[in-house]
Amino acid sequence: MKNAIYILVLFFSLSSKASLLRPSYEFSRATGMGNAFIALADDATSIFYNPAALAKNKTFHLHILDTQLLVDGIDSLDRIKNAVFDGKTDKLINPNKQSLGLGIKPTLITPYFGLSVYSQGFGFFELNSLQGSNIDVFAYNDVGIALAFGIPFSDYFSFGFGIRAVQRSSIEVNKTVSELLAELGMNSATVNNDPWTALQRYTGVGYGFPLNAGFLLTLPQVTKSSPMIRFAGTVENIGGTSFQKVSGASAPSQLAPSYHFGSLLQYTLNKDSVLNITTDFKDQFQGILFLKTLHLGVEFHNKYFGLRAGLSEGYATYGFSLEFPPHTKLHFSSYAKELGEKLWEKQERFYQVQLIVGFNPW
Repeated sequence: MKNAIYILVLFFSLSSKASLLRPSYEFSRATGMGNAFIALADDATSIFYNPAALAKNKTFHLHILDTQLLVDGIDSLDRIKNAVFDGKTDKLINPNKQSLGLGIKPTLITPYFGLSVYSQGFGFFELNSLQGSNIDVFAYNDVGIALAFGIPFSDYFSFGFGIRAVQRSSIEVNKTVSELLAELGMNSATVNNDPWTALQRYTGVGYGFPLNAGFLLTLPQVTKSSPMIRFAGTVENIGGTSFQKVSGASAPSQLAPSYHFGSLLQYTLNKDSVLNITTDFKDQFQGILFLKTLHLGVEFHNKYFGLRAGLSEGYATYGFSLEFPPHTKLHFSSYAKELGEKLWEKQERFYQVQLIVGFNPW
């Protein structure tokens, strides 16, 4: 059981393929609406999406349980279940292709401030049973503490910043099959039988201190019935994030800065319901195909449930939530990423569920 939990904690990341750009944190409400969220960010995930939104928060929330699971299908779900409950840790990783993830982050949100203690990650494994020419694995788990602050300069403008203290465990392998087998001194049957044991020699461990910042600009409403219009921008990994290696291990790869811009059009339908229409332009200034950086989302949200749809990297997303005021929520979403260099070339679809249970400590 202990080994199963360790493996689950370790193998969480984004693919090293060019189109899976950032190993950023993605949560179920946002991914259901196209992952277009930085101008909305009105829940506890604002710590990670846009800390400037904390300046808009007027309440206290303590999430004692905030956990999520991500898989690419039933096979991955069965493998996780069998590893945790039946001890079949050697069968956790599919020797063909797999994506999976797990996260937990108790979180405190107050006006202007947020704190989260978390383990968060996502993993992509493309081994192709060692029958192809190359293998592609990039996996990490971050265990850390996140602090974020939102500062209101007026009713219309706020700025926020955050810092995380993180220990990262990662595996990065992008090699030909012949190179891999030669380095491991194993045959393909041995690797396919237990990919985890074979790949753990590539583990890197280090600690770092990622910085992020963002702003929100809200336009004055012409009339009370007019929609709210808001613009946002964020920077992740300001100045680049390097990891100091832990003795005896190699250091995880450096994270380059990334720049994101977004907008929100919010219609108030009644005292309990709103309609949110969002647009994000992610990973700008990196020479990426424009349509792969475009994220669109729509959300109908009231105090008891939410319905979501969107477009992310050219693929449809959808999601819903059941909410039990004030602090219990269950989110589900499905979204996809483009693994190829062009749109609609190679889709990787994920299914994500997130459970939040909390209370107001004051």
